[in-house]
Formats: sequence, structure tokens, C-alpha cells
Amino acid sequence: MKRRIGLSLGLLVLAASAPLERTPVGGAEAFARHDFGAVHFRALDTVAVPWKLVAAALVLDDPQGGEVSQAHLRARLRTFGFLWPERIEGADVPIMPSRDHPLGISVGEVTPGLPPVKVTVANLGCASCHAGPAYAADGSPRPTTAWLGSPNTSLDLEAYTRAVTQALKRQSGDTPALLAAVRTLFPETDAWEMASLRWAVIPLARRRLAEVPDGGSPLPFVNGSPGLTNGIAALKLQGHTLSRAEEAGFTSIPDIADRSFRSTLLYDGAYAPQGQPRWRSMGREDLTPEHRNRLAAITSFFTVPSMGQSPRGAHRQIPAAERAFAWLETRRPQAFPGPIDRAGAARGAVVYHRACSSCHGVYSGPADRPRLERFPNWHGHVGSDPARAAAFTDDLTRYAANGGYDKILDARPTGEYAATLLSGLWATAPYMHNGSVPTLAQFLLLEPRSERFLVGGHRLDFQAVGIAGQDQGGVRVYPTGYIPWSQPAVFDTRMPGRSNRGHEAEVEGLTVADRRDLIEYLKGL
Repeated sequence: MKRRIGLSLGLLVLAASAPLERTPVGGAEAFARHDFGAVHFRALDTVAVPWKLVAAALVLDDPQGGEVSQAHLRARLRTFGFLWPERIEGADVPIMPSRDHPLGISVGEVTPGLPPVKVTVANLGCASCHAGPAYAADGSPRPTTAWLGSPNTSLDLEAYTRAVTQALKRQSGDTPALLAAVRTLFPETDAWEMASLRWAVIPLARRRLAEVPDGGSPLPFVNGSPGLTNGIAALKLQGHTLSRAEEAGFTSIPDIADRSFRSTLLYDGAYAPQGQPRWRSMGREDLTPEHRNRLAAITSFFTVPSMGQSPRGAHRQIPAAERAFAWLETRRPQAFPGPIDRAGAARGAVVYHRACSSCHGVYSGPADRPRLERFPNWHGHVGSDPARAAAFTDDLTRYAANGGYDKILDARPTGEYAATLLSGLWATAPYMHNGSVPTLAQFLLLEPRSERFLVGGHRLDFQAVGIAGQDQGGVRVYPTGYIPWSQPAVFDTRMPGRSNRGHEAEVEGLTVADRRDLIEYLKGL
């Protein structure tokens, strides 16, 4: 199914007028700031956006009202879960956050065409999804401090996509007001870009968005809900292999510590280094620069093209991906900010090594802060929702052969799931590959699994480890006094791709005491 979206705003995007740093020095900087070649005019045809129009439309279309200002823009974007931090932690070098745009956003001016049009184009970088808030000792998120490499479990790409689309549909009919808002938000915008917006970009956006129904999205698939992505559907869109409207292969954003222990990548292990055994146990002694760089090259394929770049263009970004992976190999996840019962964690370590390590790896060191030493790269079925495993198709295998990637990666459908890394697990709630279980207590069957629950801007329960709240009327809701920094949404496990079934057989052999001790141990990973 080939569908021209054009100015779709559809995946993950926004930007600002600050100059883009195109030559980051270190791996953490590459991870936080580099655009990986995704800021270009061609990306507007699928996933990138003309930022200044998007920003102005969102502010003008805010249902809460308010003046047109940068402060209003920040508040509006934070409702979709974007982080605009004052501090960035977790990197090996100091990284200063931008005052001009949220963390993980790539931005640049492009001047294509004859006569040339000047547009500020934007796309997402790694840190939009993979930088989460730090947490206070009471479990509340602190969005003013971001932890690089942690998951942004409140980022709601679907809500953002729909809000931007509908805001532009409504506001582009009043060109003078929209351009006045652009001038107020971005007073440095020159006459060339203002003329380009007036005579080229706004008319084009108006024509293409007229095809989108009121309240709808320009994309032929759903991105998910807070903390979820639909990367396989995004890659299918770029490769013109999207064959059906219902693409429910949702995945929860993980913490990305210890990625180098993987012999394959993604939840289904669809990508492996060319010429190497697909599934093999990896110890710390196997974390060679050659293996790490092979994984970095693979990562450049399934991330960069999904942002509108061609596979050949993505191939040129491998050196930047290698720098980022070199930093990731040294990165530790954010330490658990709540209390850990040390005696319980010590008992839980015994339970873990007996019942869990054969799939999820061997950790060593203090029970309240162990490190991964060996990962078996187990794969198979545990009864979890099959939609994501079924989403990778033979068409994607053929698409992966483009741009020189056939010499680097072995891409194929597996139809099963790879065991997940558990490093940084506490910060990744909700759990399972599709984010369908709100707490570890529910995952371990100490409590019934919620059929529906709120997610997005949530506070964490440090005892149950996961989203704080209680079940009321079939929906797990936040406790009294909760103040969200983004808009929560209901996760409904009855919807396609969102089942909360799975892993029950592996849990039922443990006693209640074993499960409680195991939670204490998992807090420290």
C-alpha cells in the first residue's frame, strides 16, 4: 500500500529555530542531539513537519486558550509527554539542554526547489523516546530533569499527531493570524521564510490535510498511546510495504542499558549481524568493538529510515551510530530512587537466579545494584500478544537489502519474541513488550492484572513497582492528589495488539514470598 502523506506530521516530530549540531563529538552527545540525516525536505513527505507552522497552530488551537508565547508552547508540548528539561543526567559528559526545543528534537533549515523555498524542518532524534524523567523519592516524575537512555513512558505520539493535524486544518484557513503567531513565537524568522510559508507551505498543507477527516490522522496506522511506538508500521510506510490499515504491532519503549549483550535486536529478534549465529549466549568477554559496531550499523537501519531517510542515506550515518553505541556500552540505568529491602533483595537474588536467569541473564554484584554479566538471548513464546511478532514480514526483509544493508544485517521474520533485558526495569512501567501490565506486582500475579489503566505522566508506586493507582470500575486510576505533567490516556487491554496475557506459567511456580522478594531484587537492576 503506497500512500503519499505529505506534510503528514505523522510519526514523531517537532523542531525549533536553533542551529542544528551536525558534528557531535561524543557518543552521549550523538545520542542526545544528532539528527542522523533525518532533517531534510524529502522527510516532509511522510514524517517531518514544518516546525514554525506546527508550533503556531498548536498554540492558537489550544483548547485551554492563552497568549501566544514560548511559555505557552512549552506547556502545550509537555501535554504530549515531550521533555523540556533544565538538566540532563546519565551521560558521561555534561550535556546542556536546549532552551529552544524539547530534548531529542532535530531541526534545520532547508532550501529545496527552484525557485528555492526556505523551511525550518524537524524530525525526532533518539532522545525523544529514550530520555525519561528522573523520579523523586515519592515516585513522582520530575520532568525538569531528564535521564538519558531511560524510556519516555509518557510520550504520546498518537495524541501529538492528531492534535497537530487538526490544529493545522483549523488554523491554516486564517493565514494572517497563523503567520502573526509564527512571527511572535520566532521573531528572528526572515522575509524569505515568511514568504515561503505564505505562498508555498501553507497552501500545500491546506490541500493535503483537507483529505484527512476531522479528528483523524494522516497516517494509515496508529502510533499507540503514551509510552508506545509502532516502529514496524513506520518502517513499512517508508518501504511502501504497508498492506493493511490495522497495524497493531505496538511496543513499549525500553531502557536501553546493556544493549551490546544482544545477539539480535528488537522485541522479535528480527535483525541480526550478517554471518553470525542469530541466537547465542553473550558474556561480558564477548562485548568486542566489532560486535558493538555491528549492532550500531543494524540500529541505523531500523531507526533512520523510519524517520524519512533512505536506506542509502541511513548507511552514511553508521559512524554516528557507532559513537552512540560505544557510549551505551558504558551507561548504567538510573538508580532506583525508592527504598529497597536489602534482606528481601538478597533472597530475591536467589529466586532470580533459580527461576529467571536462564532467560533474562546472569547478574552479579550487590543485590541492590547488580550488573549484567551474561545474557543467553533466549527466544520463544510465553503466551503474550502475538501482534508484534507477526508484524515483521518478508516484504521488510527485502526492504532491508537496500542501500548496502544486505552486507551488514540478516533481517527475517521470527514469529516469536526475544527475552528482554531487565536492566533499568523499574523505570519502564507498564510492562510486557506492549506495555499492557501496569506494575510488577500484577505481572507476577500478586494482584489481578488490570483490564484498563491510565498511563502518561504517571507517578510510580515503589512497593508494587509500576504505575501508582487503584482499580475503580474496571480502570486503574491515579490516587487522589496526583498532578499530571502530561495528559493521561486509557490503555485498554481488550484492543488489538494490547493483550495483557503471557508469562503466567513462568510465575505460577513461585510462592508469594518468592515473588515479593523478587520485586525487591528487580528494583536494583
